[in-house]
Amino acid sequence: MRSVTRNALWLLAGEVLTRLLGFFVTVLLARRLGADGFGQVGFGVSVMSYGVIVTKFGLLTVGIREVAGDRDSLYRLVDNMLPLRFLLGLLACIGIVAFAFLARHDSQSRLLLALFGSGVIIQTLLLEWVFNGIERMEYVALAHVLTNATYLGLIGFLVRSPASLLVVPLAFAAGTLVAALVLLVAYARGHGWPRPRFDREVWMRLGTSSWPLGIASVLNQFYVNFGIVGLALLRTDSEAGEFTAAHRLLFFLLMTDRILQAVFLPVISRNLKAAQHMVPELAGAAIRVALGLSLPVCAAVVLLAGPVTGLVFGPQYQAAVRPLTVLVWFFPLSLLSTVFGYALVAACRELEFLRNNAIAVGVALAFSLIAIPRAGVMGAAWAMLAGEGVMLGLMLSGGTRLLKPRLEWRLTMPFAASLLLAVIVLALRNWNWPAAAVAGSLAAAGLLFATGSLTAKDLGLVR
Repeated sequence: MRSVTRNALWLLAGEVLTRLLGFFVTVLLARRLGADGFGQVGFGVSVMSYGVIVTKFGLLTVGIREVAGDRDSLYRLVDNMLPLRFLLGLLACIGIVAFAFLARHDSQSRLLLALFGSGVIIQTLLLEWVFNGIERMEYVALAHVLTNATYLGLIGFLVRSPASLLVVPLAFAAGTLVAALVLLVAYARGHGWPRPRFDREVWMRLGTSSWPLGIASVLNQFYVNFGIVGLALLRTDSEAGEFTAAHRLLFFLLMTDRILQAVFLPVISRNLKAAQHMVPELAGAAIRVALGLSLPVCAAVVLLAGPVTGLVFGPQYQAAVRPLTVLVWFFPLSLLSTVFGYALVAACRELEFLRNNAIAVGVALAFSLIAIPRAGVMGAAWAMLAGEGVMLGLMLSGGTRLLKPRLEWRLTMPFAASLLLAVIVLALRNWNWPAAAVAGSLAAAGLLFATGSLTAKDLGLVR
């Protein structure tokens, strides 16, 4: 079990650095490109993310699950996964280029989307799923840090004004390529260079296992980024830029969700098969961690959204404050959806996982199409939150029966910690809001650890 704690710590360190680097990229782009240019970049990144999710299409989740359960399958999976994902990347890039000509009328916007589309192909070379499956998260962390460090360096030197807009996708592609090469070399040192194969049996097995997860991930990614895309298509680039600012602050917080996904899936997959008696306590710890880390943050963001947004993005992004106070509640909903949803994946109940995603995304998109034209950025924020709320409700109904989480009185303490933080912040924010945030956070953390609601073992998801 030490490896679980070690992997969690590696991922935590890597994600903190990665998100910090990405955060600085976001700040630079927002300030140097202005709301319109930042909105175009947000639109391009969102469209690119749709292409990337097509290249994954549930394949990486299935690959992680198979490698975690049978290390002997590694070579055959890697040799077949690389050409399969590369082919999907080509198809996704062609689709993005076609969409660019249909959705945009000026040549620069079309070229921007096409360049982001080319980055999709490069991302198919990343082997982070391999190191995730064999639980060597230090390589996953290294890849993420290298990507964003390269990206930040290029943005810092090359993007000075809206005239440099087209440099952004090229800088991102360069950062991704650096990480892909590092992971390929690391894999080759331990396992030899991949030898691309077109094994019909493997491709069929991967496709059969992954298509429910693939469709679910496409739907999920579509609605998570639809606020930006919808605002760019149905409203203005400026509103898309304002929403992107709030959206990026939210996804800086969601580093915890990424760590939970990466650690929880292989661990719960192994224990559902080999040690079911440990699952209730493992699930209870995961839920306490999710609530203990997210609820106090939500309280702080709601109370301090104005000064934080002004400090990070500047006064021109004050319109992002109101959607941020809504979007931040996506954080705890997403963490809990991950716990219960990935229990379904670990139990090979992909069709139920897909059904839940399809219903939740349908609700979110219907809400978006009605709310965005009428309410702009606030409509997009409420639609995204509604979709995740429905998602959590559906995942709870199936995942609870599998996990049977051990819930104790300690589960109430994250709510008490959030209330304590809110009282301290309200008392001190007019005097010094950064000091208020630090004092409230320390008090909340102290309460959680003093009452045993969170422990060092819980943070490693270990008994």
